[in-house]
Amino acid sequence: MHKIIAFCKWCQDLPIPELAGTLKQLGLDGVDLPCRTGSPIDPTNAPSKLPEAKKVFEDHGLRIERLSTGLREADTEAERLLEVSRKIGIQKIRIAGYPLTGPNAGRDPRELLAEAQRGFASLGLILEKHGVAGAVQNHAGPTLDVNISSCLLMLSNCDPQWVGVQYDPGHACLSGEPIEVAVGLLGPYLHTVNVKSPRHEYSFDPASGRLRYAEVWGPLWDGMLDVPLLLDTLAAAGHTGSLSIHAEYRSHFHRLSSDMDAVNRLVAEDVRYLRALMDGTKDLASRIPYLRNSG
Repeated sequence: MHKIIAFCKWCQDLPIPELAGTLKQLGLDGVDLPCRTGSPIDPTNAPSKLPEAKKVFEDHGLRIERLSTGLREADTEAERLLEVSRKIGIQKIRIAGYPLTGPNAGRDPRELLAEAQRGFASLGLILEKHGVAGAVQNHAGPTLDVNISSCLLMLSNCDPQWVGVQYDPGHACLSGEPIEVAVGLLGPYLHTVNVKSPRHEYSFDPASGRLRYAEVWGPLWDGMLDVPLLLDTLAAAGHTGSLSIHAEYRSHFHRLSSDMDAVNRLVAEDVRYLRALMDGTKDLASRIPYLRNSG
């Protein structure tokens, strides 16, 4: 059975003891901890703060299962963060992708692809040196990691033991990539899995005369992601790693990530939903209050 963890971006600013207590209360087994520029724990303070955080989480019966980092290539920052990760037993991290926005806006995608291939190959060498595996997350939108096929192109010069993919089937839904195709393509590059569930909300834009859509993110049971199929496909592939809930609950009208109490309630519901599916519960409504009340 998969461990259930959470990418705790929505509550990362809490003091670590309070953060650990919150995640434990929500029924989680561990944490997917942000460790990048702008997070309370970042590459500059990680050597001192990560060991302290590990102890606090362990005191609450939780484990730091993953770090979510901004690492993209081998440099001093990467060396420092990977060294402390190795020392405290963190074996898996998320590494950054290559968006075609911001500084890369307007660039030739093929040119950026060649840069990504070089960057990931160099990063792979120091990941192997420190015994830590790095995974790039597939992400819908104008980015080279838009689907699994594109991710695999970026990683074509990498050893899959050390550089792979953090599979996000919610974003794959938006990109139109079926679960069976994605998992089948990944093979040994499947390192870690995130879970969140989107919908498309369509509207006509009178200014451009075009149909547009926005992403709407809700509870796992209430979106496009076929969670039972995901669990079955992962089982068939022999993947038993932890599932990281990405607590993104938002629409045009509400961005619940700014309401910690509301997000906490929805994360707890998603934990119960996943456990019910993994337990083989037939009557999901008996375990999930939102389902009882939705009819």
